[in-house]
Amino acid sequence: GRRDKGPREKYGQNREAFAADISYNFIEVAYQEIDIDGGFFGGFDVDGDGFGIGGAFELNENWFLGASYSKADFDFGVDYDELMLGVGYHVPISDNADFYGMFSYLNAEASADGFGSADEDGYAATIGVRGMVGERFELNGSLAYVDFGNGGDSTAFGAGALYYFTNAIAAGFSIDIDDDVTAYGIGVRVYFDR
Repeated sequence: GRRDKGPREKYGQNREAFAADISYNFIEVAYQEIDIDGGFFGGFDVDGDGFGIGGAFELNENWFLGASYSKADFDFGVDYDELMLGVGYHVPISDNADFYGMFSYLNAEASADGFGSADEDGYAATIGVRGMVGERFELNGSLAYVDFGNGGDSTAFGAGALYYFTNAIAAGFSIDIDDDVTAYGIGVRVYFDR
């Protein structure tokens, strides 16, 4: 005959929900430490830190929008602000992993005490993979080409990991590396569809 499921069986079903969906509906806040190689600033290594906020929103089964804003303060009174607005496309490559591509508009503004400020528009083209490892861990990796014009282009590699405390809340770390800049970040992500 039929019987109701006990608490352990119900809990087991809920645990499977962690790996069931890679979501592109979230808001996140992050803190970053940034190291800029001396060659970029005429032989001086420059360190900074800052905060950012960003997120993504699914338009349909495959398309999503992304946006972020970050602000960093560096040595020698240098401030840097960056805005990103993008559109992306993702497809599953397995039950627990997605491949995605994203094209973004960028606006960056740098200012230095006593020297005024300068801003530049550019774009970024990114490809990446997001995948669940077990029930509560997500690993991700990306490769991005960024172009601000006037020779200001670079290729960057990014990697990160997230731990899901619940279906809706995750925290983790990231690292982004290009020729001159290395950024380490920690952040919290809140999902609004899980």
